[in-house]
Amino acid sequence: MITKEKNIHYFPGHMKKALREIAPYVKLVDLVVEVVDARAPYASRNPFLKELIGSKTHMLLLSKDDFADPEVTKLWIEEAKKDGVVAFAGNLKKDRIVARLKETSAPLFAAKREKEARLGMKKQPIRVMVIGVPNVGKSTFINSLRGKAKAKVQNKAGLTRSEQWINVNEDFMLLDTPGVLPMNYEDRETAINLALLGTMREDVLPHEELAEILLAKLKERYPSALNARFDIPDISQLSDHEVLISIAKRRGLLDKGEPSTYKAAYLLLKEFKDGVLGRLSLEIPNA
Repeated sequence: MITKEKNIHYFPGHMKKALREIAPYVKLVDLVVEVVDARAPYASRNPFLKELIGSKTHMLLLSKDDFADPEVTKLWIEEAKKDGVVAFAGNLKKDRIVARLKETSAPLFAAKREKEARLGMKKQPIRVMVIGVPNVGKSTFINSLRGKAKAKVQNKAGLTRSEQWINVNEDFMLLDTPGVLPMNYEDRETAINLALLGTMREDVLPHEELAEILLAKLKERYPSALNARFDIPDISQLSDHEVLISIAKRRGLLDKGEPSTYKAAYLLLKEFKDGVLGRLSLEIPNA
């Protein structure tokens, strides 16, 4: 098993560069939308971004909420409100995400809209920056905002050619930025949850060790989670090895004619990442 003393270092150079380069662009936008995975909102937030954002209007989007426990997601939205951050959850592939963004952000910019109306000004689009660590749905969200026929706006003064403004509609203008992952996680639980979500490279932690950690979480909170997919009614009564052997037998995952726990672990992790095991959350506020 993985020892608690061992820290996980994972900070690719291009992500460090992205973090450094994002700072100037924050000043140019009205709204920062941070995308996190609803299954682990704490782990998938970048601890450096709060300082980076400063007093800028900030919204939290809990993506992949169709993969997460809905009751737990509600708790995370309430927790964000306590921190003064407006949060909403959504399935980025199915929800009318632009409409959701407009509805959720409207109260934040009510004074701006009132001033424009009072002065007879044309309504100006809200300039939005979307940020998030890799594999949380940031690209899907950006593509939803772009739509099918949204033209890019010419580069504005002071911006590098790699950064583009995109007209979403009369309400929003989008600035795309790279995803960012923090340099080091002192909290091992955070690093492990990111590995389970697929945010960190698969070779950061061995599949079988990760599968054991996932099984421990499922045994504690969702003991019947593997019933529908693998016909295992209650995993809390089985050892990890027995669970993996059962999965291997039911899916015909063999190695030299014997059930393969390695292949079963890989399948278990993949099906969790893909959300096919059901609506399961890795983190609960204040738990």
